[in-house]
Amino acid sequence: MTETKPALVNFTVETFTNERDMEFHMAQASKRFEVFMPRFKEAGLKKITSTRIWNKEGKAMVGWVFEYENAEAYQACQTLWREIEQAIDVEDGTPVIRQAFRGIVLSQTTL
Repeated sequence: MTETKPALVNFTVETFTNERDMEFHMAQASKRFEVFMPRFKEAGLKKITSTRIWNKEGKAMVGWVFEYENAEAYQACQTLWREIEQAIDVEDGTPVIRQAFRGIVLSQTTL
């Protein structure tokens, strides 16, 4: 295994009512990330990965992995996330259920 320095990871699952809402939300998220990326980078967010969860038949779900330098970077980004979430609630109107999980990277292997 490759050694890594401790980093904080957030994994968020978003569940939508249907595919159309999910696709609209993803398009809006892409636009917002373009605007916010420089601020996230400055605050210590290192990487964002989005995934389509496909093993839940009949559900429209997206998984997000957010990798931060450390816990301080995670905290610094919370204000930015609140700005984005407020815009989503006001502008998108897309019903979404979010579940967020945080953890510390124990190990990471690159093959």
